[in-house]
Amino acid sequence: MVFKPFTHLARQSLGKTLTHGYAQSVVAATQSSYASTATPFGPFSTHAASKFNKHGSSQLHGTFQHASTQSGGASSSGQQGFALESSRGDGGLAAYYEAWQKQQRSNGSTKEWKQFQFPLRIGWKGPSTMPEGKGADKESSTQLRSNALLDRSSLERAYSTSAVDDIKQAEDVIAEAGSLAVVDEAIAKEISSFRVQSTHLPTVPAPEVSVTDTYPNSQQSLGVVGTFSSNPQQSSTPTGSSQHSLLIQEDTPLTPTSPTPTDIIIELRNAGYYEEIPAVFQAMLAKDIQPSMGAYNGLLAAAIAMPAAKHQVVSKALNIYTDAIRRHVVPDKAFYGTLLELLSRRAIEVYQTKNAMDIKRSQYCNLNPGSSFMLPSDESEYAILIADDALKHALSIFDAAISNPRVQVLPSEIYGLLITACALHGQNEDMIRLYTHLEEHQVVPVASMFPPIIDAYAQDGDLNSSVQCYEGYRNLAMQHDADGTSLIGRYDYSVYAALVKSFMRCNRSERGHRFIASIYSSLDSDVAEHRARLEVARDIIVADGLVQHQIDIRQFGEALDLVKTQRLTPSTRHKVLACVCSAAANSNDRATAVEAYKSIELSTEAMPSIASSMLAMELRFGKLDEASKYWSVLYESPNGGASLMEPAAIYTLALIKNGQVNEALIHARHAFARVRSSVNTGVARDQLKEKIDEVIELIGKHLALRENRISPQDTMTLLGAMTENKGPVSPVSEQLLAGLGPAEISILNWHDLVLVLNIEAAMISDGTFLHDIGHIARLEHLLNVVSQRGLTLDEMTLQLIERTLGQLENHRPGISARWRNARQTARQAPSATISHSSVPSMAVVASTPFADAYDPYAAKMDHNGSNIVLNILENGRAGRRSNLNQALAQFQTIHRLGRQTRYSVYAKLIETAATERRGDVMFDILRTARQSVPLLPQHPPVLAGWSSILDSMTGACLTVGNRAGASDFHQELLQLGTAPSANTYGLYITTLKEFTQTSDEANEALDIWNRAKQEGVEPTSFLYNALIGKLGKARRVDDCKYYFYEMQNRGIRPTSVTYGTMINGLTRVNDQYSAEMLFNEMESMPNYKPRAAPYNSMMQYFQGDNKKDSQKVLEYYSRMRSNRIEPTMHTYKLLIDTYAALEPIDMAAAEGVLDTIRASGQCPEAVHYASLIKAKGCQHRDLGGAWQTFKTAMANPEIQPHASLYQAMFESMVANCQVEAIDGLLRDMDMQGVRTTPYIANAVIRGWATADNIAKARDLYESMGKASREPSTYEEMTRAFLAVNDPNHAREVADEMFSRAYPAPVVAKLQKLLDSAGV
Repeated sequence: MVFKPFTHLARQSLGKTLTHGYAQSVVAATQSSYASTATPFGPFSTHAASKFNKHGSSQLHGTFQHASTQSGGASSSGQQGFALESSRGDGGLAAYYEAWQKQQRSNGSTKEWKQFQFPLRIGWKGPSTMPEGKGADKESSTQLRSNALLDRSSLERAYSTSAVDDIKQAEDVIAEAGSLAVVDEAIAKEISSFRVQSTHLPTVPAPEVSVTDTYPNSQQSLGVVGTFSSNPQQSSTPTGSSQHSLLIQEDTPLTPTSPTPTDIIIELRNAGYYEEIPAVFQAMLAKDIQPSMGAYNGLLAAAIAMPAAKHQVVSKALNIYTDAIRRHVVPDKAFYGTLLELLSRRAIEVYQTKNAMDIKRSQYCNLNPGSSFMLPSDESEYAILIADDALKHALSIFDAAISNPRVQVLPSEIYGLLITACALHGQNEDMIRLYTHLEEHQVVPVASMFPPIIDAYAQDGDLNSSVQCYEGYRNLAMQHDADGTSLIGRYDYSVYAALVKSFMRCNRSERGHRFIASIYSSLDSDVAEHRARLEVARDIIVADGLVQHQIDIRQFGEALDLVKTQRLTPSTRHKVLACVCSAAANSNDRATAVEAYKSIELSTEAMPSIASSMLAMELRFGKLDEASKYWSVLYESPNGGASLMEPAAIYTLALIKNGQVNEALIHARHAFARVRSSVNTGVARDQLKEKIDEVIELIGKHLALRENRISPQDTMTLLGAMTENKGPVSPVSEQLLAGLGPAEISILNWHDLVLVLNIEAAMISDGTFLHDIGHIARLEHLLNVVSQRGLTLDEMTLQLIERTLGQLENHRPGISARWRNARQTARQAPSATISHSSVPSMAVVASTPFADAYDPYAAKMDHNGSNIVLNILENGRAGRRSNLNQALAQFQTIHRLGRQTRYSVYAKLIETAATERRGDVMFDILRTARQSVPLLPQHPPVLAGWSSILDSMTGACLTVGNRAGASDFHQELLQLGTAPSANTYGLYITTLKEFTQTSDEANEALDIWNRAKQEGVEPTSFLYNALIGKLGKARRVDDCKYYFYEMQNRGIRPTSVTYGTMINGLTRVNDQYSAEMLFNEMESMPNYKPRAAPYNSMMQYFQGDNKKDSQKVLEYYSRMRSNRIEPTMHTYKLLIDTYAALEPIDMAAAEGVLDTIRASGQCPEAVHYASLIKAKGCQHRDLGGAWQTFKTAMANPEIQPHASLYQAMFESMVANCQVEAIDGLLRDMDMQGVRTTPYIANAVIRGWATADNIAKARDLYESMGKASREPSTYEEMTRAFLAVNDPNHAREVADEMFSRAYPAPVVAKLQKLLDSAGV
C-alpha cells in the first residue's frame, strides 16, 4: 500500500475535517432516510459566488434565466404564461421550502407540499394560443441569453472591489427580466407543433459533461500546476434552429407510451440542446411532477454547458444540488462526479488565475494610486477569486457522496482533481484524508496528482513525506509495468522533478544531486530510445526541479547559470530562459533579466509575455529608451493581440510622464486597434472594449495631473481613440473638451472639427450637460465655425444637431432658427464632406492662390539661424556627436528668443539624432515642433513642412530599430494625404533583415516597392539601390537587370552604389561577362564616385572556388589603388586570402598585409588573423601554425574574441581530422562569451559527421533554433545524415528549409543534393 508510514495521519485528522454546519447538513441528508426534516437544506446558499447574485437565498428557478427585451410581453398583453413576481425579494427555493416547513409545524401533515405554492415565484398557466412575436428560433434565444449574461456594456467600466456585489446583482436582474420571454417562446413553438415525438430527435454526438480524461500518458515540460485542465471539455450547443422544442404540453395528458419529462431531458442532453432543458425542467415542476435524478443530471449538464462566467456556473450547480436534496432526490455517482469535477477544476483555476493576477499586480500596481491593481476590473476579479470557496464545498460534497451507500466510491479522476486542488491550496490534511480513502477502497490512482502532493509536503518542510510519496509512486509504477492497471497515466519525470525540488527546498541539495545522477545513469545508454528518454528526463528535471526551485527562492542568477550549464534541448532551453527572464524582470533583477533576454530567440511563442515583463521592469527603473525597444518587439509580435493592453497602458503613461504626450497617445491608439482586431467574437470583443475604456480613464487621470494642458492635436488623438472604441469616456471626454477654447478650435482640421461637434452635441443631447453653460457655449461656437467655413455635414450629424438644438430651445430661445439661417447665408465655397469613420482621414481643403502661399508661421521664421543650424550639421569639422550638440544649442537659442526655425531644420535634426542613435533627442525635437509650429493642414506650406518632419521621423524610427513607431508616423502621413519619401521606403527595405528576420527578403522588398508605387512615390536611386541589393542577394539577376534598366529609362542615373550592387549580384551567379562589362561602364561614367565595394566584389569573385585567379584579384586591387581608393578592412582580408590560398602561395606576403594595415594607421582585426589561421590549417595542413596564430590573436589586447577566429580554428581541426579537440574549443568559446554562428555550426557538424558522431552533430543543430539556421546549415546537416545513411532525417532537415520560402536558386542546390542521394 502506498503512503503506509503516514496514512495514520489521515485517520487521526478525520475528526478535524469539515465539522461546520453546512457539511453536517449535507452528510445528514445522505443517511438512511436521505432527508431530515429537522435539518435545514441550504448548505450552499452562502457559496462565495452567490454573494454576487441578486438574492441571498438559493434560487433554482433563477439559475437559467434568459435575457429578452420582451420579458413582459405575455403578462401585458393578457396572454397566459410564466410570470415573474419581482415584488418578492426572496422568491427562491428557500422561501418555497420554508413555507413547507411552516405547514409541517402547524398541522403535522406528512404529505409533500403542493405545486400551488409554486406560483409565489413562477406561475404556471397553460397558454391557449400562441403569443405574437414569440416564434423566435433557438439560436436567437441562445444569443439573447449569452448577451445578457456576458455583455457588460450597461454597467460602469471602472468599479471598485466594494461594488462587486452590485455588479453581479445587475447581471442577475438582466437574466431574470428575460426569463419569461424565452420560456414563452419555447412553449409557443411546442403548442404550434401539437405533439413532438422523441424519436424525431436529430442524431447529434452527445457531448461529455461528466468527468473527462485529462491525464495524458505524456510528460509535461514545465510546471505541475497545469497538470489538470481548468475547464472541462464541453461541446457547445448547436447553433441551428431546432424543430423539436421538447416541452411538456398543458393540454396533452401523459400516457404509458408517451416520453416522460426525464426522457425528454435526457434526449435533449444527448442531442446537445442544452438551452431547452431549463424550460422543460420548469414545466415539469409546474405539472407537479417530481424530478428524477436523470432530470437533475441533465439540468446540471445544461448549467455547465451554457455560457456564463465561471463563478456563476459554480453557483448555479450548487443551487441545483441543493434543490435535489430539498426534494429528497438522492444524487447518483454520475451527478456527484460531474459536480465534484466542476468544483475541483474551479478550485485549480482559482489557484492559477490568482497567481497570474499576483504577477500582474506586481508589474502594474504602482500606476494607479489607491488601488492594488492598475485596472478596477482586475481588482474586482481578484476579489471574486479571494472569496471563492469552491474547494470547501467540493470537500463537503465529497463527504456526502462517500457517506451515501449508493455511491461510497467515486471515479479515479475525481480523486485526482480533488487531491491536486487540496495540494495546490495547501490543505494537506484533506489531501491525506482523500488519498487514504482512495487507497482503502482500492481505487486506481491518477499519476498526475503525485507531483503536486510531493510539492505540498515540501512547502511544509516535510521531506520524509515527500520521499515516502515518491516511493509509493515508484512501487505503483513498477507494479503498473507488470500488470498495466495500477496507475492511470505515467508522470515519472515530473515526479522526479518534484522530488528534486523537495530536496532543494529542504536544504538537502546533495541528496538531490545524487538522486539526479542515479536517474541519469539508469537512462544512459547507446540505445536511441533510452537517449530520447534521457533528453526528456533531463529537460523536465532541470526545468521543473532545479531551475524552478531557484526561481521560487528568487535566485535568478543561479537559475540562469543552470540553464547555461545544463544540456537541454533547444525548445526547452528557450522555454526555461523565458521563465527565468520573466521572473527576474518581475522581481527587478535587471542584470539577470537582460542577460537571459539576449539568449532568447525573437520567434519564441512566449515573447509577448517576456517583452511585457521587460517593458514593465525598465519603466520601473525609469529607463524609457530601453523600454521602447521592448515595446517595439511586443507591438510587432504576431502573438501580441489582447496581451498588449496593460503594456500599452504603462508605456503610454511613462511617455506622458516624460512629456511625450503626442507619441504616447498615438501609440495607445494604435495598440487599442490591435487589441480589438485580435478578437472576433462579440462578447470577448465587448469585454476588451470595456478594458480599453478603463485604460483611457487611467490615461485621462494622469493627463489631468500635468501642469500644462495638452495640445489640440493630442486632444483629438485621444477623442479619436474613444470613438473608435465605444464612444466618449466620462469624465475624460469632458476634461478634454474643457481644454478646447476658441483658439484651439480655430486650428482644428475639418474632420476633427466635426468629431468634436458630434461629441459635444451628443453629450448635451443625452441630458447630462443640458444646463451646463460651458458646454452650450462651446457648441454655439462650433456651429459658428462650421457655418463660417461652409463645411458640408453628413445627414447623421445634421440630425444630431437639430435634435440637440431642439432640446436647448428652452434655455437658448431661437438657437435652432439662428443655426438654420447661418447655414443658409454662409458663404458658398468648395468644401469637403466629412463622413463618420473609425479611421480619421484628412479632408480635401479648397485652396486659392493666396491660400497656397500663406504660412501663418512665416513671420517668426529665423532664416539666418536656420541656415546656421543646417551648416553645422552638414559642414562641421568636429565629430558628428559634437556637431549635433552644437546644432541643438543653436536651435534652442533661436526658440528661447521667441523665433522659429524652418521645417527643414526639424527634419535634419531628427535625421542626425537617429544616425547617432539618440532616440530621446528625436522625440524632443518632434515635441518642440508640435508646440512651436502646430500642424495646420489647411495651409499648404505648413502641410508640406510637416510632411517632411513626419517623413524624417518615419526614417529615424527605422534607423534606431523602432519599427512600431515608424508605422505610427507612416499612418499619420497617410492621414495627411501624403506618403513617406522614396528614401524612407529604401530604409524599409534595407532594415528588413533586422526587423523581420524573413527568409525571403527579396519578396518582402518587392512588396515594399509595390506599396511605394501604390502611394504615388517617385523612386530615387537610393530606393532602386536598396531593391536591387536585396534581389542580388537572392540571386534574382534577371529582376536586378529589369529594375536597373527601368531606373535608366526613368532618367535616374545609376550611382557607384548601383553598380556595386549589380556587380555583386552578377558575381553571385557566376556571370563574369556582365559583371566585367558593368564594371568598365561604371569606371567610364562621368558622375562616377570611386568606392571600394565594387572592387571588393570583383576581387572576391576571382578569388572564389570557381576562378581562383590571383592575377585577376591583384589586377583589380591595382585598379583600385590607381583610382586613389583607400582599401577597406575587407580589401585587406581578400589580399591575405589571395596570397595565402591561391597559387603562387606567398605566406610572407600574406603576413606582410598585417604590417601594411598598421602602416596605414589602423589595427588588424580578427578577420585578418582568421584568414591566416584558415590558410595555415586548411590549405597547408599546418595545425600547429594555425594554433600559434590563434593564440597570438587572442593574446592581442586590441582584438576582441570573435566568432571568425573560432570558425577558422574549427575548420582547421576538421581539415586535420582532429575532431576530438572540438569540445574543448567549444567550452573556451563559451567562456569568452562568443556565440555560435551558423558558420561555426557548419564546421563542427561537418567534423562530427566525419567522426560518425551524428548525435553530437544533431544536438548542435537543434540547439541553434530554427530562426538562426542558414541555408548552409541545412545543407551541412543534410550531408551529415546522408553520410550515416539516414535519409529520413535528411529529408526532415530539407523539408524544414523548403518551408522557409528561401529563393529558388538556394532551394535548388539542396534539392540537387537530395536527388543525387536518391532521397
